[in-house]
Amino acid sequence: MKTIKYPQSAILIEDYKNKRILIDPRSYCYDENFTANDWGKIDILLITHILSDHCFPEAIKIIKQNNPYLIILSNTEVKEKLKNEADIDCEIIKPGEEKQIDDIRMRGVKSIHGDLPSGKPKPDVIGFLIDDKIYHPGDTIYLEEKLKVEIVFVPICGTVVMNPKEAAKFAKEINPKLTIPIHYDSPNYPIDVNDFIREMKGYNIKALENGKNIEID
Repeated sequence: MKTIKYPQSAILIEDYKNKRILIDPRSYCYDENFTANDWGKIDILLITHILSDHCFPEAIKIIKQNNPYLIILSNTEVKEKLKNEADIDCEIIKPGEEKQIDDIRMRGVKSIHGDLPSGKPKPDVIGFLIDDKIYHPGDTIYLEEKLKVEIVFVPICGTVVMNPKEAAKFAKEINPKLTIPIHYDSPNYPIDVNDFIREMKGYNIKALENGKNIEID
């Protein structure tokens, strides 16, 4: 299995049970050197919540056009946004609910978005657990509920999600084989990923450069 990080919380999981799984491919991913067409074959698309730095209907429409059999999982808010803005349907998955996609088991996990600086209502967030092995919580504050997984992606920028200290506490309590930080390269919430790395001293952590991958057994 190969994991590739893109700005800011976008993750591409390749060669996982012959599937390519894409999570939160927001507009930060795209520039003159990378477009939505460059994702290529995608089998499963997971969207954690409605905010524009995670859900970008314009790009999702292109991904869907290039992958007619694409399976999209998210929550009710995202389903409505995709239908209204891109005429795309998606399947709803709720916290605690499981969906079987061939030999991959997806489970929805409750997450809680932090308060927005604008004062607008905060969105519903759905985290994703893949085969009780890989966990992407989306944007979330510290959660009391812990999952026992091998790989966890942890948002660390503070303000709308956990700060580095809270994120490290969260990751240590999960105690996975590998922790990969996300949500630290947004221009709206800049933070030094090294703050999180220092908090995670003694644990297996990999801060990926955007577009770079790591091979995971």
